[in-house]
Amino acid sequence: MKNNLILASMVILALMLSACGELDKIDNEIPSTPIVDNGTLSITGKITFDKIGVNSNNMGLDYSNVKREPARQVVVKAIGRLDEVVTETTTDDRGAYRLGNLPENAKVKIRVYAQMKKSSGDVTWDVNVVDNTNGDSQYVMEGSFASTGTVNSVRNLNASLGWNPSRGYYSSVRASAPFAVLDSVYTAMKKVISADSKIDFPLLKVNWSVNNVSAGNGTESELRDGQIVTSHYDGENKLYILGDENADTDEFDNHIIIHEWGHYFENKFSRADSIGGPHTEGDMLDMRLAFGEGFGNAWSAIATDDPIYYDTSGQHQGLGWAMNIENEQPNNPGWYSESSIQRILYDLYDSNDDGADRLSLGFTPIYDVLVGAQKRTPAFTSIFSFITGLYAQRPNDKSAINSILNSENIHEVQDAYGTGHHQLYLDMNVQTGANVCTSTRYGISNKVDTHKYLLFTLPNAGRYLVRLTQTNGRGADPDFGLYLSSPSFKLIGKAEEVNLRYQEGTYQLQAGNYILDVSDYNDLREACFNATVERDYN
Repeated sequence: MKNNLILASMVILALMLSACGELDKIDNEIPSTPIVDNGTLSITGKITFDKIGVNSNNMGLDYSNVKREPARQVVVKAIGRLDEVVTETTTDDRGAYRLGNLPENAKVKIRVYAQMKKSSGDVTWDVNVVDNTNGDSQYVMEGSFASTGTVNSVRNLNASLGWNPSRGYYSSVRASAPFAVLDSVYTAMKKVISADSKIDFPLLKVNWSVNNVSAGNGTESELRDGQIVTSHYDGENKLYILGDENADTDEFDNHIIIHEWGHYFENKFSRADSIGGPHTEGDMLDMRLAFGEGFGNAWSAIATDDPIYYDTSGQHQGLGWAMNIENEQPNNPGWYSESSIQRILYDLYDSNDDGADRLSLGFTPIYDVLVGAQKRTPAFTSIFSFITGLYAQRPNDKSAINSILNSENIHEVQDAYGTGHHQLYLDMNVQTGANVCTSTRYGISNKVDTHKYLLFTLPNAGRYLVRLTQTNGRGADPDFGLYLSSPSFKLIGKAEEVNLRYQEGTYQLQAGNYILDVSDYNDLREACFNATVERDYN
């Protein structure tokens, strides 16, 4: 490592002057002063990386199917012998670059960063792939020092795979991996730009390492050691991506990366109230989680225009699983199913009308709802809030939208609160309080009815005591989250202390509408609580 950079191994495809076929051997003489950037020469070239396809059954990587793909929009610099930056640029979508105004007869090398940075214009971004197990060092690849000569020259670089086909394992540095991860992020950003040509993407740091494994609980020290639990978005400005050879590598699983980037998009541009936690096919999930995970899956198919979602793993990365986002056989469909949500969203988007799907909206209408009505909804984010926004935007398509919903066992949406679909929300009078019961009949932790939502209104601002008390025996550990729902939605606070039978918190609250999210940490079969909100004059 030098200057906090990780030097990836590379293959120099061509390193030549336009006037001759080969370069002379480069000596090791180091000049005593930095190069002055006042010349007229240019170096052009193409930056590529090795990308692996999947097996014909979409389960496992196919190392006989390796293609060289352009490294799009990556940072390229000409570096002098004192490690100074002579000039810099970025590649275009073909991986091509041009470094101009170079001095004659100067020794420089080309350094390529696993970074995309654009700080001006209608669209801006700053995405950097780093090694979280090595002090957040940047990944770079670079060529050898060579003289700029007296005429323009061409230098092409490729980030190699590092795979040894005769031995069946990675025998050298996996140089292409950070660039493959970066390329998936760029694919996601391009789809967003297709709907919004003036957008600023907040800083994103993508943490990938060969040491990133499915272990740990996600503490800061564990993340630094590579125990990242699984590929995930941290809720702020970081993605963590698995890279554990012969167990689970995700650098070439573009749907996985784009799914996690979708959570970054929700956080920065839309809104996601998902409570997270374990989930699998057929689960009856809390509606917030169902929408968040269903959106992530659908988004990966929308961004790539490929409904086949795959996750490779195992020995030699030869195993894994796959699903078809568009037409996977329904398993327990409904508003609580992430699979139903992903099929609905993808059917709204795609141009393949089949069965109940008669719509081909493209991405822009979906984007407009996500950054508009879904972001501003006074209810928790769910398929109900999304469809309510889509109805308002596309009233003439309501019948076709309902046809898609009906195919997933969801009848016409009445409002953002899901009225008529289960008993999702309960009204609470702050004068009398309310009795509410959670249940694990559909599963624990983050499934339907493990959280109950109480709606209440405060006519006056002031200091209030919010309290839950168990009313049906002992053993529950009540928790709650308090949200202002209007005039603008935001989390006020959470009360999650380990307390048997009761939980409370005191808050300075403005007049407005609120949601109290009630749950039982101990996941009793049924736990009932008396909820009260009272003025606190102490």
